[in-house]
Amino acid sequence: MTDIKILLIEDDPAMSMVISETLALEGFVCVCAYDGMEGLIRFCNESFDVVVADIMMPKLDGLEMVTRMRQRDETIPIIFLTAKSSVSDLVAGFETGANDYLRKPFSMRELIVRIRALYERTNMLKPTRLTRHNNIRIGAYTFDPVSQVLQFGIQVEELSSKESELLAMLSERINNIVPSVEIMETIWGDNSYYVANSLQVYITRLRQRLKDDPTLRIVNARGVGYKLVVDYPR
Repeated sequence: MTDIKILLIEDDPAMSMVISETLALEGFVCVCAYDGMEGLIRFCNESFDVVVADIMMPKLDGLEMVTRMRQRDETIPIIFLTAKSSVSDLVAGFETGANDYLRKPFSMRELIVRIRALYERTNMLKPTRLTRHNNIRIGAYTFDPVSQVLQFGIQVEELSSKESELLAMLSERINNIVPSVEIMETIWGDNSYYVANSLQVYITRLRQRLKDDPTLRIVNARGVGYKLVVDYPR
């Protein structure tokens, strides 16, 4: 297996040393940063396979740092390390673009397993995600899943990668239910409670994106999944 290069951003020097040395023993290449701003600078100037980051950090907190990272790279796996435990805190983490999280204190073995799983899943999906080459008509909208652009008349909006993948899945089965579990496992690689909350956030965002066409609705089939409904003119 190719060496996996990890950007570790942790402001506690002792914890950073323990994590980085353990990862090195497992064959990972680990680059350390000790605050959010240093982490962002390293991210912008080097190439990494996985980011592992604390949330509570000086200079730039993890949420803002990851938000800025996602503006440059929407696919790199990001794992948050957090002492926070409320649902709202974890949903906020997913909303910024994190793929996974571990609550402190955590097992190093679990961190290693999750890093490898996210890395392998991301590389497995890269060749197959969003490989469609034709624009998709959705009511009055035109959707290009490759460039991740949604157009309504002269109005053009750029979608995030998750918004685009979600809309692609729904538009491929217009007027049919797409199971929530299938959506979460395809886009997030996980179907946990916290990912379900994140999915709801992205559904809300897509509803806002599509609000200018009254013939379009995203319907929640409670407990089953979501359906993009097009009310065609009679």
